[in-house]
Amino acid sequence: MDKDIYASVVVDQAHPSIDRHFDYIVPEELMGDYLVGKRVLVPFGISNKAIKAYVLKVSNYTQLPHNRLKSIIKVLDKEPVLSERAIPLIYWMKKKYHCMLIDAINAFIPPGIRKNTRPNRPKMVHLKILDGLDAYMEQVGKRSRYMADILDVLYKNDGDLPLNIISGDTGAPASSFNGLVKRGLIDIYEGQPDIANFSDMHGQKCELPELTVEQKEALDIIRNTIAKGKSNILLHGVTGSGKTEVYMRAVGDIVAKGKQAIILVPEISLTPQTISRFKMRFGNRVAVLHSRLSDGERAFEWKRILHGEVDMVVGVRSAVFAPFKNLGIIIIDEAHDDSYKSEGRPRYHAVDVAKERCNLEESVLVIGTATPSIEQYYDMTKGEYTLVEMKNRVDKRRMPPVEVVDMRDELIKGNRTMFSQALYISIKEVLDRREQAILLLNRRGYAQFVSCRSCGWVAKCKRCDVSLTYHADGRILKCHYCGRRYRYPYVCPNCGSHFIKQFGVGTQRLEEQLSKMFPDVRTVRMDMDTTSTKDAHEKILAAFRRGEYDILLGTQMIAKGLDFPNVTLVGVITADTSLNLPEYKSAEKTFQLVTQVAGRTGRGDRGGKVIVQSYEPNHYAIEYASHHDYEAFYKKEINLREQFLYPPFSNIIKILIIGDVEKDTIELSHRISEWLVKNIDNDIILKNGLISIGANPAPIDKIDNRYRWQVLIKIRPDAMFDGVYHCLVDRCIEEFGNKEQNVIIDFYPVSLL
Repeated sequence: MDKDIYASVVVDQAHPSIDRHFDYIVPEELMGDYLVGKRVLVPFGISNKAIKAYVLKVSNYTQLPHNRLKSIIKVLDKEPVLSERAIPLIYWMKKKYHCMLIDAINAFIPPGIRKNTRPNRPKMVHLKILDGLDAYMEQVGKRSRYMADILDVLYKNDGDLPLNIISGDTGAPASSFNGLVKRGLIDIYEGQPDIANFSDMHGQKCELPELTVEQKEALDIIRNTIAKGKSNILLHGVTGSGKTEVYMRAVGDIVAKGKQAIILVPEISLTPQTISRFKMRFGNRVAVLHSRLSDGERAFEWKRILHGEVDMVVGVRSAVFAPFKNLGIIIIDEAHDDSYKSEGRPRYHAVDVAKERCNLEESVLVIGTATPSIEQYYDMTKGEYTLVEMKNRVDKRRMPPVEVVDMRDELIKGNRTMFSQALYISIKEVLDRREQAILLLNRRGYAQFVSCRSCGWVAKCKRCDVSLTYHADGRILKCHYCGRRYRYPYVCPNCGSHFIKQFGVGTQRLEEQLSKMFPDVRTVRMDMDTTSTKDAHEKILAAFRRGEYDILLGTQMIAKGLDFPNVTLVGVITADTSLNLPEYKSAEKTFQLVTQVAGRTGRGDRGGKVIVQSYEPNHYAIEYASHHDYEAFYKKEINLREQFLYPPFSNIIKILIIGDVEKDTIELSHRISEWLVKNIDNDIILKNGLISIGANPAPIDKIDNRYRWQVLIKIRPDAMFDGVYHCLVDRCIEEFGNKEQNVIIDFYPVSLL
């Protein structure tokens, strides 16, 4: 037997031509080292350039002749950055999402680790002297009032504060701090990275609340499942039923067994609130992972997880890859949300990845939501999930009554404002009672589009061919796809007319009209424009929770997960925005949005109500949402899906073709479509599995000066057809590999827009 040991590696370069394993000889001095999951430096290519690679396998066999093999140059990690349990999941992701191996690997390892980025650590100031401090302050005050001020601020704040905060409060220069260090009165040291500013209750222990009957029953089922080993649970609980408390009790059980937990939330805006609750319960054994952290901060948290310094991680989609070594449970809150689907490589869905990871690591998966996706609930009926129901709110609070207002009647009555009479009166009553309200409008900006009333010209982005949104701040037009800004056109470029007007409604305009109707109202807006900076979500929500604002208005990011006891009114300005999307999920999205935002009220002792404004008040999605009736909506929607063979009665494959030249993009789309049709016709299994196929312009056919076409394939969902179509798509990628950068494969897309 050959005594040499060989390492199979994946090089850290994303290109289809090298998307495979490369075998290297493990040098004798490294034979005692455990290499699987570690990064190594290897000579690569004709030039033998040293590049990074990941070791996925080590064995004493290789198919290549010894004289063609090269040796590993160096091992870069003291411990593996990929666990052995992660490696099967990497291969699964490559097959399921048609990504490259390195893309799947990079999903597990944050950029800060790959680039060895260090987090910024704030300089902290520690007060060393307490006894006789007044005398020291008097002594140094004779030389510098700044030194005395520094000591005074430290004493009043228990002795440890960030240097920049003290400097900002006192105006003290660096020389004053240095003088105090020389006198032995203070120390300056590096603090921990400021990962997240939690709520005021962050880190405080609290008594466990008494569980409701439904919470106890749900927890018993989860505990029995944990005792049996791996399983999948769908926790279907109405808004306000106390799902988070069930999550925390289940996590407590897992931690008590010496295992770890991952808790996912769909939006960054929800992360601080969830972290605060877990911090209150579990202290500093909680890590956080989300995209608003800097590369260094994410690397810092990732290392804490890897080294076993925490028992649980709370985060968004990417936290599903947290490097726990003894995972016991993954909990996915608001599991219906589309933000769990990645729109970059690899195009994974966090729920599917979590399900597979729990299967591989013999862990329990709990997906919780008041509005399961149609596919998730259908899978439950087929036995893929154990159903746990919580049909009532905590403390027997009633679900809020929902009033649906027909905005067509408002127009007939001469009301041209954004507020129906019912909503106006309700807002006034809330303000008079010093309570709070949430208003949802699923558009940002001031107006939906700007147009000339003389000739009909509409201001569009030159790079994307979509309508520009008017923003009152600075009077600019902004493209919400590529981000490009334009000056406001006071003269029509088409006909020279001055009759330019904004049409439609955005969150800025809603805010302006509120101020006109209620001059003393304190409003805060939460949309992509106001939350672009770090910690902006938390600052807005914390201020609203403290009562600094009367009304929170915003887009769909305020529709789910938030809990404000003083909110007694929710208004949906127009429920029809998502209803009129040109895709099969429009009714489902509308039902989920209305149901979720309605759940933000009535959580306190004062109760609450919901007003939904619509131009299609009789649509079944709005009707069932107004009655909080998920089962009735599901029955109606699943029948329509079956009738028209939409998921879950089919699988959809979207092949998006993007190009700089419109003619070339269209030509490539048709070539791919024709190639697929030819291969399908020549294979009896592929042909039997096909429902439809076609190449068409994408609904948004130009973004950032690049043209977009798509080939949509609808196939029967049987496992046999799913498998052969995966193989067909792999062959398609190989056939059009030279155009790979322009061709995006999305198996199981959550949106066709």
